[in-house]
Amino acid sequence: MAKNDEIESKEMTRMKILEVARRIFALHGFEGSGVGAIVKASGLSKGALYWHFPGKLELYREIMGEETKRIMRHFTISDEMRGHVDPVAFLVEKGGEVIDDLILNPERRLLWVDLTVVAQRGDTLSRNLAGEIIDSVLDSVLPELDKAFSARLSGRPSLSPRERLLCLTNVFDGLVVNLGLRLKAEEAKRYWETMVRMLLEEGC
Repeated sequence: MAKNDEIESKEMTRMKILEVARRIFALHGFEGSGVGAIVKASGLSKGALYWHFPGKLELYREIMGEETKRIMRHFTISDEMRGHVDPVAFLVEKGGEVIDDLILNPERRLLWVDLTVVAQRGDTLSRNLAGEIIDSVLDSVLPELDKAFSARLSGRPSLSPRERLLCLTNVFDGLVVNLGLRLKAEEAKRYWETMVRMLLEEGC
């Protein structure tokens, strides 16, 4: 096998493992998924899986890292926007985009719901991983929005800009958990906009 073909074959194997593991983690959760089930569903050997990933936690980290990047792409602030961001309009629009994405992708939605469960019930390593992923989403948008928040929220010392974003993060988590169950996408977007405006326009 030529070297390029070998590299391509290894990459295809890696992508297959990720695709199968993603589906199994979504359906059964991190705690309910085992390496054996992933190996069986992929049709590969355990050796092939362990060649690419040291274990289940690292595989989960890779999958959720990709999910985090996808979420963060929604919140990308272009060079033209820097210094001119209206935090209310920005968060309402981008939060709505994420809600639409999650309602159209049940597998993605289940992964984010499971991340909350992992954070609540998992061992120290998986709890720390969940915390890192959640913080990375928050930290990706806070620096650029901080100046806009500070100007808008002057004279309202009860909650700092970061605390307001954390509050909104918790609100968003609740919306995601109920998407497709008690909430339709349009309802979730309306509630999201209401909470953003309450926290950033009217105070808390």
